[in-house]
Amino acid sequence: MTTSIADGIASNSAVESLPDSSTLEALYALNGISGFGPAKFRILHESGIHPCDALEDPNHLPFTGRTGEKLKLAIYQISSEQRKGARDLASIQLKAAESFSASILTYNHPDYPEHVYQSNNPIPILFVRGDTSIWRDRPSVAVVGSREIREPYATATMTLATTASNVGFLVVSGFATGADTIGHRAARDAGGFTVCVMPCGLDHVFPPENRELWKELLDYPNSAFVSEFGFGQRTSSLQLRKRNKLIVAYSQGVFVAQSSESGGAMNAYRHGREHRKPVGTFTTDGTTDTAGNASIQENLRTGGVAIDLPATPSDCRRWLGELPA
Repeated sequence: MTTSIADGIASNSAVESLPDSSTLEALYALNGISGFGPAKFRILHESGIHPCDALEDPNHLPFTGRTGEKLKLAIYQISSEQRKGARDLASIQLKAAESFSASILTYNHPDYPEHVYQSNNPIPILFVRGDTSIWRDRPSVAVVGSREIREPYATATMTLATTASNVGFLVVSGFATGADTIGHRAARDAGGFTVCVMPCGLDHVFPPENRELWKELLDYPNSAFVSEFGFGQRTSSLQLRKRNKLIVAYSQGVFVAQSSESGGAMNAYRHGREHRKPVGTFTTDGTTDTAGNASIQENLRTGGVAIDLPATPSDCRRWLGELPA
């Protein structure tokens, strides 16, 4: 039987927008252990074991066999200097979150996104600037694509994101220039909801070209900026790839509007297949700019679609209506 976050927090008291410092310290200390990734944190949570308890007495760990012994030994070997580093990092992040009126979501937070929790990438710590309730009980779709998207794909992307917003979907994207920007703006202009998943700390604007949009969406009540990276962290190529994986985890389906075969949006496509989520695209025009579209079109799986251009709202609604809950 699948366990939800609500099952794990049913016995907890009301939770604030920030975790207590000891919890965040324990999460950072455990996260520093090789092999203690998101899946392990979820197992720990579903076993009812608090990170602080696991850190203080590794015998509480629910892992058995060689894996369990390896993780127990690693916890015993955490040095006082490493503990201090985790404590200092927790303090820095909590102070930064307070200064930016941000939230830090762990599994115990009632607004930790359920789709992320149930994915194969249940990040144990998420940073949020904006309303953390906008994804609550709301379907979501990832809209991604080329930073240099062109017509007719740009207009088709706007049609898709606008239609998604009009039928109640949360539009999730990565705040990059091009297709991502179109998706966020279309959702905002339609009065809908949008999540900007960032590849850096939420005190940095990336890309800098989107600084004005950043300001606009921070002021827009139906948007939120989300990152798995703490305040102060700059963007890297690895973090861009991780950002794409989190975009997919947030969503019930992934739509790649336009991409070359080597475009970054194809990472989202691959993560979508890995997550077994429906992936859609617009039909290729036969150019290298849309070679990624062609690849997706040729390898459609259950729930996948290739929408002909010009895209109509009814075409978009049809695919959105078929996405799994």
